[in-house]
Amino acid sequence: MNPLRLLILSIQYAPEFTSNAIVITGLAQQLAARGHQVTVLAGTPHYQLPCVPPGYWWRPFRREVRAGVKVIRGWAFPKSEGKVAKFLNYASFTLTSLIAGLCTERPEAVIIVSPPFWLGFNALLLRVFRRCAVIYNAQDLFPDAYLASQEVRPGWLARAMSGLMTRIYRGCDRITVITGSFAEAIAARGIDRAKVVTIPNFVDIAAVTPLPRANSFRRRHGLDDKYVVMYAGNIGYTHGTELLVDAAGKLASIPDLLFLVIGGGSKQADLARLAHERRLANMRFLPTQPCELLPEMLATADVFVLTSKPGVGKTSFPGRIYNFLLAARPVVASVDENSDLAQVLRSGGAGIVTAPGNVEDFCRALTTLYQDAALRERLGRSGAEFMARHYSPQAVLEQYETLLKGLVVR
Repeated sequence: MNPLRLLILSIQYAPEFTSNAIVITGLAQQLAARGHQVTVLAGTPHYQLPCVPPGYWWRPFRREVRAGVKVIRGWAFPKSEGKVAKFLNYASFTLTSLIAGLCTERPEAVIIVSPPFWLGFNALLLRVFRRCAVIYNAQDLFPDAYLASQEVRPGWLARAMSGLMTRIYRGCDRITVITGSFAEAIAARGIDRAKVVTIPNFVDIAAVTPLPRANSFRRRHGLDDKYVVMYAGNIGYTHGTELLVDAAGKLASIPDLLFLVIGGGSKQADLARLAHERRLANMRFLPTQPCELLPEMLATADVFVLTSKPGVGKTSFPGRIYNFLLAARPVVASVDENSDLAQVLRSGGAGIVTAPGNVEDFCRALTTLYQDAALRERLGRSGAEFMARHYSPQAVLEQYETLLKGLVVR
């Protein structure tokens, strides 16, 4: 297809390495490698980094080129832990990204990545003033996920936010979602089902490969004699990570079993404080690790765990699961039985699903894997093979190019 001028709005981008940042960075760079002219509008890099990199603090805009992608950094309040800080981060980026979007070369298509959900209004304004096609990429369903987790209470505010979200969906040319249940939830709002396209997230299946359990990351952190139950990623409001503290307390009698929690997020400090108050010697916390350490960090795990609050499974999907499976380690997931994540684990034969918040079932699954090395090896290998079969980057890029070509021609 002929090269296109593409504009992507994503608050997180490399050098950040959250799930969203990794996905969008990979997608943008691969589209650029195929000859497209790709510009990314991103925020001030800070999320789960040890500090804001030099040169970003107070500059309203900063231009750079990364792997063939033109990146324009619009200043965003460089903190996002806690509700007030996150709101300021989102609101400031919404303003600076709109200004940058109106001043860049006119794109033929714009891809908006949520969150924040209201970034979609930037897309609608760009659609009017720049006369371009608009694609809304829904990584989560808002406010559905927060309502399901009871972080947002039903009422006039939730109804107002839901109404705004529906207006954004209606105003966009296409909506891309990462799971079928997201598509059905959006269609249930009265949105034309033909507008909603299911495309899996871009996954660089070569970035993480199975490595030996004994490696420098394990040695550096004194884990050689430990059986590591690893939670790695964002620790947010919808994740129900308090279950990890309860499980650590119940499994404290297993001397070599260690819960290793790696990452940051809105609830990280609360979780660490709760573990400290209960004096759990079998629970340790590490900050988000540099991207180049990811393969060895994941190989350190004997088993991965994922948790979520009840009811969240149909409105949120943890992209980190892909790297877990690529690392060829089994997964114990405390998630809704009918969730997309549970379906992935069942289809891949890659782990054990337990009811969200049920600490007894969760501990039983962990104990089963602790006692059965052959089962761990079988589930891990099955997950890695599943990823190789179904998540080829080539297939994802071709789906995006087909979608973009159809919109630009129209």
